[in-house]
Amino acid sequence: MKIQHNGRSEAVQRALCDFGIEDSYRRASRRFKEHYHFELGPSAVSRTTMDAGEQAMEYVENKLSRMKDEEKVPGAERLLVEMDGCEIRTALLFEKEGSTETTPVYGNPVKEKDIKWRDVRIGFVKDLDTDEKIFVGKMDSYEEVTRHLHMAAGSMGMTSQTKIIGVSDGGNGLSEELKRQFTGMIFILDKSHLRDHFYDTAQELGIERKDRPQWVNPQVQQISEGNVGKVLQELEEKYESDENERLRRLIGYIGRFEDALNYNEFKEKGYPIGSGEVESAHKSIPQKRLKIPGASWHPDSINPMLALR
Repeated sequence: MKIQHNGRSEAVQRALCDFGIEDSYRRASRRFKEHYHFELGPSAVSRTTMDAGEQAMEYVENKLSRMKDEEKVPGAERLLVEMDGCEIRTALLFEKEGSTETTPVYGNPVKEKDIKWRDVRIGFVKDLDTDEKIFVGKMDSYEEVTRHLHMAAGSMGMTSQTKIIGVSDGGNGLSEELKRQFTGMIFILDKSHLRDHFYDTAQELGIERKDRPQWVNPQVQQISEGNVGKVLQELEEKYESDENERLRRLIGYIGRFEDALNYNEFKEKGYPIGSGEVESAHKSIPQKRLKIPGASWHPDSINPMLALR
């Protein structure tokens, strides 16, 4: 059966890992006992899952590196690229400096948790004509995750003739990195994020909640029709009479994405104007496991779990 001392068969490892990437390790241990009628503790599930995660990370990196050369596919005409981030709660234990407090049973130094929320980036490449899709995800920089996206796009037939459409929110550095690695990309700013910026500005300007749609919608409509310059001029004139800091930021935001806001034209060409697809992927890929109630993760364990997910 190819089982060594203190070892587990491949089938047992697979079952532990499958449960461990869906539920907390304690719940996964109980599920394993329910299904197979013998008991392995949460720590065994954790070790097995994280060992598989380390292998999965190496596999994903190698797979993406080989895809371009090994998996020849016809050149794709149009590829969609989306990326978005979410935050995962991490915790590191450290000893309090100068503290002499110890645990009651073993007398070990009492440790405290350093809690931080860290960005996890999820992206996908999708063929707009076939709906085929490849996901990537890491707790890493935009540059590194976009590198993985670029390799995935190569496996889906990206050539110098392929039209690349990118959709995301206006996160600092995100659109710039996408356009840097995907030369000639048509970038589209997620329309709902633009609308949110207008509503936040309306609130800061003191516009009553019931009156905000009357201020926001016509301007978003004008932008969608390609009249970005006209809206910017009106906002700048308003800023001259009311030097509101939030209004200044909105003007800068629109100016930064001026060529990514012609939503009506994009829709006519069959391009998406929202990043809801990748935002939904957060719920099914990282958050379903990494953001369960009460969960905190060592930073080093996040990418292995993402590779498995």
